Amino acid sequence: MKIRWKLLILLLCISLAPLIVASGLHRVSARRLGNHLASGTREVLADSARRYLQRAVQDYGRILGHNKEALELALNIQGREVERRLAAQPPATSDLLWSKDYDAGIGVPADMAASAKHFSAGPDGGLIPMQVAYTRQVYFLVRGTAPEAVAADLARLSTMPEVYRFLYRTNPQMIHWQYTALESGVHTSFPGHGGYPDDYDPRTRLWYLTAKGAGTFVWGSPIVDVTTRQIMLTLSRPVHRPDRTFAGVTSIDVPLRGIFGELELPAEWSESAETMLVFPGETGTEGEGKLLILAQASWGEPRRDWRAPVELEVLESDDTGQMQALMAEATAGRAGVRRMPYRGDDAFWAYGAGGRHGVFPVVIVPYERVVARAVSAEQYVLRKTIEGLRNTGVALLGVVGVVTVIALVSSRSVTRPVRQLAEAARRLSGGDYQARVDIRTGDELQQLGEVFNDTGPKLAEHERMQHALAVAMEVQQHLLPQEAPKLVGFDIAGKSVYCDETGGDYYDFIDLIEIGKGKLGIAVGDVTGHGIAAALLMASARGVLRSHAARHGSDLGELFGALNEHLVQDTSEGRFMTLFYGVLDPAARSLSWTSGGHDPALWLRRRDGAFEDLPNTGVPLGILTEATHTQAGPITLDSSDIVAIGTDGIWEAHNAAGEMFGKARLRDVLSACAERTAQQIHDAVVDAVNQFRGTEPQEDDITLVIIKTLE
Repeated sequence: MKIRWKLLILLLCISLAPLIVASGLHRVSARRLGNHLASGTREVLADSARRYLQRAVQDYGRILGHNKEALELALNIQGREVERRLAAQPPATSDLLWSKDYDAGIGVPADMAASAKHFSAGPDGGLIPMQVAYTRQVYFLVRGTAPEAVAADLARLSTMPEVYRFLYRTNPQMIHWQYTALESGVHTSFPGHGGYPDDYDPRTRLWYLTAKGAGTFVWGSPIVDVTTRQIMLTLSRPVHRPDRTFAGVTSIDVPLRGIFGELELPAEWSESAETMLVFPGETGTEGEGKLLILAQASWGEPRRDWRAPVELEVLESDDTGQMQALMAEATAGRAGVRRMPYRGDDAFWAYGAGGRHGVFPVVIVPYERVVARAVSAEQYVLRKTIEGLRNTGVALLGVVGVVTVIALVSSRSVTRPVRQLAEAARRLSGGDYQARVDIRTGDELQQLGEVFNDTGPKLAEHERMQHALAVAMEVQQHLLPQEAPKLVGFDIAGKSVYCDETGGDYYDFIDLIEIGKGKLGIAVGDVTGHGIAAALLMASARGVLRSHAARHGSDLGELFGALNEHLVQDTSEGRFMTLFYGVLDPAARSLSWTSGGHDPALWLRRRDGAFEDLPNTGVPLGILTEATHTQAGPITLDSSDIVAIGTDGIWEAHNAAGEMFGKARLRDVLSACAERTAQQIHDAVVDAVNQFRGTEPQEDDITLVIIKTLE
């Protein structure tokens, strides 16, 4: 049967059948029809809301994960810069502005102005914009601390605003305050502001004590900010003096509006929706088997008492079975939407994937708000249905003739473009990307034809892009060493395993015959991110390093200065590179190195089985134009000593439970395989990481170089 006859029959059925049925129905039938349509509307709205919420929470969870990683990186850089300043000589002069100066308006900076994101609590409980300065930091001394006793530390921290400003610009929505508190009683905060109580002591605050006890960076429980009285989440890490003694804690405050501002809900839901971040209670605590609320959007109002701890509430539902299933899915790394009671009312619960992060978002929307439009639509449908019943009988006969004529005439305008599309589609499927149709019907068929005409060039472009990406991967692989160097007295192995077709990890072996017979340059680097952009920056760094290695080979600090100057010019804001570069001297069995922000290499001394870190000696490359890097070493390697130089894709690999591989496991593998060859040690580490990761995807590039001293 041809399309024109099918179209005729379809239009007749669509037009006549409802009219015939409607003419025989009475008011009760119309009411039932209205109720049925309204019920269907509820189902459609509920199903649409379920899909929207799941997509929104999944996207929000990914955004939170990216922001979390960015903040942790920012804090790590902030902490390293604080430690670098604590290790340096204090500047001869430093201009200090105290909290009381800001409060009194004495000597405040010229850029001091009302902030659009920093607010304090007013007398009536409302929010008042705070006066802040983004060019300066504020100094505060704990009561009883003599300024002359801490004068050196005050001066050393005077240059931190430039670091704070740089990190703040990378994520202004998620950074509220940046501050450093020392055990000596010194406290500095950025941007500059007042409002500190006289009896404030940061050393007694939860964020300080938690980071001090943990010995590493931690996300603390929510606290009330001392100056704004608003609830914040705080990311902290300890800082140490050059002798590795505890010096204090540096932190970043994250505001709730920055956390929840990334999630947008329809206006009719937002007023009654509950948005929060939750995490499962730890085993052996009162919260075991429950979900605890870490942060909630409704906590935005300021609180009076900044000393009072924020009590973590339990997220509960009357349906305990559904609640346990929700917690199990989220902690297993699966997002979803469930319909269950919340505070006695039916509601949709959308939750993100907790997985290895532990913390995940939950959005609760009352069911009645989702289907509110269906209630009003029910009455509207009923009125319109009854009105239509009065008119259907009159229009019935006229519709038959009109539909018949329309079907016969319009079918030609439908079948001709369809035939064109079918023929062009056949050519396109055969590889003819130039296949086109000429449809000028002025309707959806013409739009379909225009879309079809765009498909061929896009498919061709996609094919070209795939080919270009394959070529880029091949080129990058050829930039890496094809085999390990043969060096008298040493066994060396190295390899990079990328998580995408191209990556930002880099390692190299450079023959330094110009500065000494047998000397070998060994480089291991990590560019932020991965993919094409990271690969291009890696290639640029490789070219500069190789061109300057022999020229500056005896002065690694000067070599890194030249490399950093090129990378600052080549990179955009927010992108940089960490690099470990060492010079191996086989005659002296020694290794000298310089490290720009790279994680310390591991030196396993076989005589006592102990590990020693080969620390970094400067900030990452490509960030600061005037950055300086010092040369470390040399260290003398005994027989069977092992030096392992890797990237964070090894120790930051996660399994399905969210646990990191860590450097402790890396040390265990190196110790267990110490009697093997360098290549076998390398393969054992990579195999251990892959087995630990299990079915979890590789999230970052993995690079490892093993240097082993032969007998």
